Amino acid sequence: MTSRGFERFVFIELPGEKNPVPAGLFTLDTDLGVATFQYGRRYAERPNAMPIDPVNLPLTGTEYVTRKNGGIFGILRDVLPDSWGRYILAKQMGVPFGTQKDFELIDLLSTTAVGAISFGRTPEKSNARRDKPVSFADLAEVAKVIDQAMEDAELPPEVLHLLRQGTSLGGAQPKCTVVIDNEEWIAKFTSSKTAVKYPGIEYATMIMAARAGISIPDIRLESIAGRAVFLIKRFDRENGRRLPFMSAFALSNLDIDELERGSYPEIADRMRKFVNHVREDHHELFRRMAFNMFVRNEDDHLRNHGFLYRGGWMLSPAYDIVPVPSRRKPRDTFHLSLQVGDQGSAATMTNLLSRCERFSLQREQALEIIGRVEEAVRGWEQELHRAGVSRNDLEAVRWCFEGFRQGN
Repeated sequence: MTSRGFERFVFIELPGEKNPVPAGLFTLDTDLGVATFQYGRRYAERPNAMPIDPVNLPLTGTEYVTRKNGGIFGILRDVLPDSWGRYILAKQMGVPFGTQKDFELIDLLSTTAVGAISFGRTPEKSNARRDKPVSFADLAEVAKVIDQAMEDAELPPEVLHLLRQGTSLGGAQPKCTVVIDNEEWIAKFTSSKTAVKYPGIEYATMIMAARAGISIPDIRLESIAGRAVFLIKRFDRENGRRLPFMSAFALSNLDIDELERGSYPEIADRMRKFVNHVREDHHELFRRMAFNMFVRNEDDHLRNHGFLYRGGWMLSPAYDIVPVPSRRKPRDTFHLSLQVGDQGSAATMTNLLSRCERFSLQREQALEIIGRVEEAVRGWEQELHRAGVSRNDLEAVRWCFEGFRQGN
């Protein structure tokens, strides 16, 4: 049996360039799950050339090889859709959900994908799809179509385009990109598959994150067709240009089956190799780790942390910080998705402080950050009320905001 080959040119949008430029060639043996990537000589000679991944794929003449994630390099996997996008693309293609392979999704990507990477069959042009933008006025119709999609109803082609906007975005919750005042935002909707309605909760939690000193994008909470919609401005876009982005998953160079090895201290160590302001971003990462404990965000996995390129690499603004509903339990100790310290991923004050030096912090400095986070979360109930969160949903997350503070 002969192996099947898949080959695409990888494009990146660079500052000062009108169109995406070919950076290198990606090849994949789809049977063996082994892939290579090599930068093009002409690209490497560009004065504005930059590595697509500054840690794992530095700009050299080396041919890089991977067997992880079925042969999809982490930085390339960043642009692929997650559950929601795959669900909508499966409906669009008329195939069962979950049957599409990662490499098959590459040719279905649009320019709404995160970051600045796209693909092409030839080095002349990127094949990224350009969808008709969804406007703020379209969101009521989008909400209606999302309800139909969640009920697995058949969607005619003339409305599917409203959902295609969100297929290249990460996450499992229904969403779409929307243009407001000529700038791209992401609209996140209520899912009929979840008992708790998250838009208001996420908005209020992000407000508290900002109060704790965490960098967040511009956010809005709107009522669309009688329901709350959370809007977050895209930080990987600037004046219509796509900015390079890399997730902590790509940075960590782990296989999808190794996610339990994801670690805040390890992210901090790798940051020393490429971010411009290490100390500042180390403190920011520690602040986010602490905040995730205080709001019980157990979904703080590697793809929910990222880095942005703006003339140099930096920790991106925070995103996807949402408490995971929980009932009160005696001596309740929960775990974050990522390793924290000496006690693994356990959400305890002792664990939070155990490796603070890896984040360029003395213990006293770490305690000062924790104190500010605790103060920011203290008014959680009033913040959720202001966001219009229902009494039932508020009670569903009460222990998220009170449990860690009471237990430490």
